[in-house]
Amino acid sequence: MKRSIPIFFFLVITVITNSSYAQEVQDAASSHKSYKKGARLFKNGNFVKAEEQFQMLLDSGYRDNDLIAYQAQVHLELHEPHSAKDVILLSPKRDQDLDYLLAISHYYLEEFDDARRELSLVTDTATFHVDEMRRRLEDVAHHYHDAQGYVIQNFGSEVNTKYREYAPVMYDGFKELLFTTRNDSSEYTAHDGLAFEAIHDTSIDSLNQWHVADPFDFHTSHEKRHDATVQVYRNHTKLITFHEGRLFKSHLVDHTWEEDGPLELHDVEATDTHCHIADDESSIIFASDFQSFGHDLDLFVSYKQEDNTWSEPEALTELNTDFDEDSPFLAGDSTLYFSSRGHNSLGGYDVFKTTYDSKKKKWRKPINLDYPINTVSEDIYFSTYGKVGFISSTRVGGYGSLDLYRILLFNEIMINGTVVDEQTKDPIPNAQIEIVYDSLYFRTYTDKDGKYEMFVPVNKNMKITVLDGKKKVSQGEYFLDVFFREQDNLAFDFEIPSAGAVTPPTSGAQLIHVEMKNDFEEKPYIKSIAKDEISSWSDSLKNYYEQVRIANAPPGPGMVTVYLEFNSSDLSPSVKNVLNELYEDLLKDGKYKVEISGHTDPRGSQSYNQRLSLRRANVVGEFLFGHGLKKDKAKVVGYGETKLIDPSDSEEAHAKNRRVEIRYF
Repeated sequence: MKRSIPIFFFLVITVITNSSYAQEVQDAASSHKSYKKGARLFKNGNFVKAEEQFQMLLDSGYRDNDLIAYQAQVHLELHEPHSAKDVILLSPKRDQDLDYLLAISHYYLEEFDDARRELSLVTDTATFHVDEMRRRLEDVAHHYHDAQGYVIQNFGSEVNTKYREYAPVMYDGFKELLFTTRNDSSEYTAHDGLAFEAIHDTSIDSLNQWHVADPFDFHTSHEKRHDATVQVYRNHTKLITFHEGRLFKSHLVDHTWEEDGPLELHDVEATDTHCHIADDESSIIFASDFQSFGHDLDLFVSYKQEDNTWSEPEALTELNTDFDEDSPFLAGDSTLYFSSRGHNSLGGYDVFKTTYDSKKKKWRKPINLDYPINTVSEDIYFSTYGKVGFISSTRVGGYGSLDLYRILLFNEIMINGTVVDEQTKDPIPNAQIEIVYDSLYFRTYTDKDGKYEMFVPVNKNMKITVLDGKKKVSQGEYFLDVFFREQDNLAFDFEIPSAGAVTPPTSGAQLIHVEMKNDFEEKPYIKSIAKDEISSWSDSLKNYYEQVRIANAPPGPGMVTVYLEFNSSDLSPSVKNVLNELYEDLLKDGKYKVEISGHTDPRGSQSYNQRLSLRRANVVGEFLFGHGLKKDKAKVVGYGETKLIDPSDSEEAHAKNRRVEIRYF
């Protein structure tokens, strides 16, 4: 069968093998036949049935620590850390075994402070991997803090269930999806208590919604054996699948998949779990345990020979570790992705990438893809096609165990359009567009023709307000979704009701539909803004001019505003970019006088806010002076909380108020 994904790698040794659990039949709970049967099932790897036996005892009122430890481990093996934590908290008096299991449960729930607290109670470092766990807790703070700006989308309840869905394979222009599931659609179960692996199929509609998944019409599928997805290639006419430890090739004949037989990659009895075969079938990279005699998976490469057989497999020694490597995927830009339990992964499997050095004839050192692609949970079966990726993960927030996710490798996209009168279709010049989401605030302005450009977040609910002067002319909830098509179309027009017009209320957010070609090319209109930068990020000066865009504006006074973090005067890279543009475009020739004024929100004392506002203004001033702005041309002042843009007590108002204004005149 296909390799299971145990959650205890590195961090846990089976607690029930400790001396405290080696004693036979300690009390009524442990002498109960359900306890003995559950322990036997646990030892044999049937965690589903073991959970049922232990739960019967718990439901009857037993609170024995041995029983609770067993059940907690069962839930962790089934990727259910919430349930593991809940059952541990049933114990009236925890011991070190339960403290350690609770620390691990918190870890997989991404409750890292709680995990540290529980781990501090475990003093038995000979029995438990305390030092290893501490190292991971230190590492995870770094990985999670430097989160990449990606959008992670669960495939939803039409695809994912409380069981296991994994190994996504996209084809037909990303409209069709094959994947592996171990749901309850089959009455037959494998030795681990879960249903046999089966391949399911689904498709996406014009609204980016996935249809209910159905069993894949596959010639070789069988209810009492494992059938799993691996790869579709050769223009969707050839298919690689997994069957009972071997990789099989099939081809499409009259809309039916016909099996060609197994890939004869070696002459040793072993398990080959996954592969990526070149489109012309000249080479194959695959995962197998044939050199470790069933202990660990490694990556190998073989080449097609003149007699149509595969060459002797070569181990990818630069990538293999003492632990499992699996699910290789060679992307269109020649980057190799794979999952590994080694290379200092965050949890179990993490996704890594590497490229081949043709001069040295070896693979470069693998790079961890980091959070949010990798989490402390299991992250495996990653594939990527240009700007979008796919992964299977047990991460927090899913439907249960392994779920399928789509990854957009960006989180901000520039849209453009015109603000027009809904009835006359006349453009509205010099209109202000405000965007608020996640307590963040941005704005931009239309030019003399009513046109605008602005970066907006993907897959976020936004409140967008349009003002004509001081008058609010439109406000609504919006949600931007990206559709991958053959060409780019990022246009969206805001239609403003005419004065006096009555508009019916809308329910829910209005969809901003943008289309984008999916490829590996860099594009200036999509951005990946890291988590720790997004609150002070801006795309360009276009967001901050309080008049028409400079390219179309006559000479005259104006103002640029940059926004800072709460209680901070630090300038993010994006704010520095804004100030760079301001200096180069307007202030470099010295024709303007400048006032740099710092402001705060009303939280904190007036005296502290006064000092903070001046500190903010000084930081911006020193940045511009360092670029060449003459000090005799500038005035630097702090106004504290005396000039609030929005006096209301809301996160949106606070985000608007903590700012530095650079006026030029």
